[in-house]
Formats: sequence, C-alpha cells, structure tokens
Amino acid sequence: MKAMPSRQQTQALTPLQLECKALLKAKQYRSCEIVAQLELSRIEDVVEAAIPLELIGDCAQATQQYRKAISYFRRAAIMIFDDSRLRWKEAQCLSQLGCAMEGAAVLERTQNRSLGMLMTLGHLYLASDRRSDAVNVFLRAVRMNAYTLEAVQWLAILNADRNMVMDAVEQGMLHKNQEVSLPVIELTSAYFLQHHNQTSSALSAYLKLEKEYPHNIFILLQIATLQLQMSNETAAENTFQRIRHIDETCMEKMDEYASLLQKRGAIDELNRLASELLELDDKRPEPWIVLALYHYARRDNEKAIAFVDKAINLDTRHAFSHRIKGSVLLADNAPEKAAASFFHANELFRDVASYEGLVECYLARQQYKEAVCMAREAIEIAPRDCRAVTLVGLALSHAKPDEGRDRAKLAFEKALRLDPAALRPLLALVDIHMQDQEYDICVQLLQRGKEGMSEAHAMHSNLDMLESRLGEVHTLNENYMEAMTCFHTAISLNPDNTEAQGGLERLEKMIRGLDPDAPGDTDIAEDPSTNESSSNHGMGGHPY
Repeated sequence: MKAMPSRQQTQALTPLQLECKALLKAKQYRSCEIVAQLELSRIEDVVEAAIPLELIGDCAQATQQYRKAISYFRRAAIMIFDDSRLRWKEAQCLSQLGCAMEGAAVLERTQNRSLGMLMTLGHLYLASDRRSDAVNVFLRAVRMNAYTLEAVQWLAILNADRNMVMDAVEQGMLHKNQEVSLPVIELTSAYFLQHHNQTSSALSAYLKLEKEYPHNIFILLQIATLQLQMSNETAAENTFQRIRHIDETCMEKMDEYASLLQKRGAIDELNRLASELLELDDKRPEPWIVLALYHYARRDNEKAIAFVDKAINLDTRHAFSHRIKGSVLLADNAPEKAAASFFHANELFRDVASYEGLVECYLARQQYKEAVCMAREAIEIAPRDCRAVTLVGLALSHAKPDEGRDRAKLAFEKALRLDPAALRPLLALVDIHMQDQEYDICVQLLQRGKEGMSEAHAMHSNLDMLESRLGEVHTLNENYMEAMTCFHTAISLNPDNTEAQGGLERLEKMIRGLDPDAPGDTDIAEDPSTNESSSNHGMGGHPY
C-alpha cells in the first residue's frame, strides 16, 4: 500500500491557497475562510484538500472557535502522512478549552516533536498535575535549546534535580554549536536559589545580573518579588515603579505591586493602575486583581470578591488570585472559606505566603494543632526561610500559650538569625517579653533589630515601626522622655504612622495626668479658657 505523501511531497500551493495565506497573515480571517471554503469545494483529490482544511482551522483558532478548529485540523490530519503540526494545533485548541489530558494525549502520539510542541506538552502536563512528566519534557526542551529559559524556570519550580538541569543546559549549549552569549548558567542558578527559598542568596544573584544587564524587566521583576518576600516593601515598591517607568505596558506581577499599594492605603494609585491595566488587556487576571484590591482598600469586600472571581475565571491557574481571595475572605471573618482559597493557591504554586494564610486561618478558627502542622509543613519546603520559621513560632505561641512560649521564643530567635532585618519575628518576640514585663530585653531586641536593618540596607518604612514599638516599651517602663523621642522619630520617618501618632497622644495624656484611654481631651482646668486653650493644641486630633 502506497504511503500518504507528506506536505512537502504534495504539489505547490494553488493561487487561491496563496491568497488564503496572505489573508491569514494579514489577520483577515473571515475573508480567508470564505476563499478557503471556495477552494475546498472544487478540489477532488483528498490529499490536496488538507491545505484548505488547515487554513479554515487556522481561522477558527484565531477567532477562538476552538471546537470548529479541532474538527478541521482532524479532517486535515487524516489526509497527510506527517500530521505532527496539525496535532500540535489541535492540542493548543484543547488546552484553551481546558481539556489538558486530551490535549496531552494528542501530542503524545506525535513523533519528532519541535521545541514549541515540547513546551505545549509540558504546560498540558502541568495543567493535569503530571509533574514528573512535565519535568522530563522541559528537560528535553532545554537540551534542544539552552535559551529556553521558561523551561529552566519551570524545572526550578517543579523541584527538578539541579545537576540534571545544569547538564541539560550544557547539552543545549552544545546543541546550538555556537558560543552562548547570555549567562544561562548564572540565570539557572538564580532560578534554583529563588524557588528553593534561599531568598537572600537569590536576591544577590539577581542584583549581580542586573548590573550586567541594567534596566532588564525580567530581572527587575524577580528582584521586586524577592524584596517583597523579604518584607522590604518600600524597596519592592520602588523596583516595581522602576519597571513601570521602563515599560508601562508590563502587566506581569502588577497585581503583586498593587498589593503593596493596598497595604499602605494608596487608593488613588490603585484606581489609576487598575484603569491603565484594564485598558491594556482586560483578558488577563492582573487588572481584575488590582481592581479587587482597590475595593478591598476601600473595605468593600463584596466587590473585591466579585472582581477576584472574575480574575480566576480568566485564569484558574493564577495562584496569586486565589491568595488574594483568601486574604479578603479572612478579613471578612470567613476563615473556613479563606483556607480553601489558600489551599488552592498552594496546590498551584507552593510557597510560604500561602502557608502564612493557612496558619492564620487555623488560628482564627482556634484549630491550633492544625496550625502547628501547617507551619511545620512550610518548614519542610523552606527550612531556611525566615517566614516559615516565624510561622512555627506563631503557631506554638497560640497552640500552647504556657508550655509553648519558650519554644516559640526559640523559633523567633532562629528566624532573626536567618534574617536580622525581619520584622514579624522580631515584633512577635518583643510581644512575648512585653507580656512578661521584661522591658529591658525588649529594648535590646528592638535596638538590635534597628542595627540589623541598617546592615541589611533596609528601607525606613520598617524602621519607623520599630521606633514606634520602642516608644510603647519605654511608655510601659515609664521612661517617658525616651518614649517621646521614639514616637517623634517614628513620625519623622513616616508621617502616616498611626500607631506612633496614637502612642504619642496617649503618652502626652499620661504626662498631663489624664486617662490615656479617655476619648478626646478631658483636661480638668480651673476655668473655661484653659479648656479652650488646651483644645487648640490639637492633643485629641488622632484617635487611638
């Protein structure tokens, strides 16, 4: 039996088919389809019909008529010997329809897969949770081309063997048969440091690369993400702003940038960012998450959830959307629903931030045993991550408030050894010592924390919080002059620090012999003019 000819063995394209190709390239899909249908109607040889059938499928795929496209690609595939290209297109359509397993099965039947086919198959394996198969496919892609950095990044995320990935990169370099002009090995190493939660080392690696490749959007995005993970929020925000200045059309991770704006209540900036991103592309999840955070900042949680759900519908695998939904639900006093969202985020992308949300959910539901188990699970994926160690301390301090206090202290101290500039474990440790009225230890810890931040080149946003807490400690220890100095320093670093403003107000009332918890000015004066005078000093301007 004579084998069917490949596309190269068929006759040259007819004039109408050439016109169809030109129309397709010009994105005139309706016209291309009409001409291709006319061409198809007069073709008698089934082999020759493959080309117009594929062209009609291409038009359907481009206009998101995926079921129709699949039908035409399948009809064309049975008419030619080498159908790998058509199977690839069919798999892409199935992927868009959410049929990951079926799409993967289509590509598995193809031989001699191209780089594009391998990457599509890898993503289909990811969507169907076949992680080991995805690792094998991405390794093949890297061996084919060392510049396939997306595959390298996925291998790091999937916790592939680092040595195997490095070997694949070297094979990919040899396969190119030319000198590789990019630091692929250095980028691979940075990926693995980042996704193995060696945050400080990863940041140093990316900063080194940024010096060699300045103003590079991709490298800056990784730097901003790592700064955010290290709670250096001002530095992260500055890096995101720099990215926006370089390329205002960049949408990647702009929802994470928006989370920083939401934390400091920058409602106008959130509104502006949401409008700009929606104008760029309203088919991606990031603009809708920014809009959700805008309403979250305005304390309209119902609208925030609605826009988060819109983002999730656009991309169910966008882990940050599920994390934000969990945060809003937790703030809305729905910890059980919030836990489901954090779990989903963690299934898509295992990271400490999702575990932080889960631990908070369990603590809110007073499920202390589960909180401790979840914190220990975070330690398993990130044993040297300060945030994970802190989670263990927080869970222990709640689960066993008496017997667990010493173990919680040890956890917080370990976290501070890992990152001297970390704010959360420091403040948690100070809180424990404040409850025990060990004020001198609190002062020592906070002073050491300030020094650690200076050594870590931290921004002033965290220093003002330490100064404010130091003022609280001095107030409790009745060192009023030191407390006043600390509150004024905090306010000078950050005029919007409401804790420092409230602490200063309470302190001034205490010095004047008033009840610090009394609302407004209740000064007992000898005559009405004294009351009028004191009210003009603005002592009651900041509610506490």
